[in-house]
Amino acid sequence: MAKSILEVKGIKLAFGGVQAIDDCSFHIEEGTITALIGPNGAGKSTMVNVISGTYRPDEGHVILDGKDVTRMPNYVRAQHGLLRTFQISREFANLTVLENLLVVRQGQVGESLFGALFRAKRWQEQTKELVAEANDILNTFGLYRLRNEYAGNLSGGQKRLVELARAVMAKPRLLLLDEPMAGVTPALIERLGHHIVELNRELGVTFVLVEHNLDVVEKICSRVVVMALGKQLADGTLAELRSNQAVIDAYLGGGARERVGS
Repeated sequence: MAKSILEVKGIKLAFGGVQAIDDCSFHIEEGTITALIGPNGAGKSTMVNVISGTYRPDEGHVILDGKDVTRMPNYVRAQHGLLRTFQISREFANLTVLENLLVVRQGQVGESLFGALFRAKRWQEQTKELVAEANDILNTFGLYRLRNEYAGNLSGGQKRLVELARAVMAKPRLLLLDEPMAGVTPALIERLGHHIVELNRELGVTFVLVEHNLDVVEKICSRVVVMALGKQLADGTLAELRSNQAVIDAYLGGGARERVGS
């Protein structure tokens, strides 16, 4: 059995008396691409916010690589390799595309006053190294020609690519993608799916995708976790879940099967 990089155990979270997550537990195996799916209101994005540290659960635990990070802020989780993207891209609009990548690398010499004043040579050397690395990533994502463009001027699809490239620059071990295919063209969906698979294969990045596009899920995800009413309802491959009556009922209220892949 593969090692679990992430475990959520007995998570509960309510907002004003409404139970958004209700005793939900599941695990994510290291080196996999896993989809988190379910009908609207199932608690998927709320769960991503709990895992990433945006929300703190009322009960339960988030275990990252064997370490309980439930009470750690999101920036500390990022230092441990847990990063995320958002449903609506959150680029640094007034920075260039290149600068968007450069700012996320932690531990830069120039971040401290001492380093800036007394380690100027190393600062300059490190900056050159980071610029070269960022340019390589931008080239991989087809964004190199836009490196000096302000990120706020890009199209929605280009912003999606910048957000993913920026996450790669931060060297994630586990990357949470909240509806990465929403609102983008079919051609860009194909590109994003290709990049996710390549990052998983080449760099070993583990992915969890909240995704409604089940064609994408079936194509790139080896495992699917289904949520409904704040709970884990089922897990397995999408092919297995097509015949799971509980999953069909949760999505469709007992109606036709096409939304779960048939």
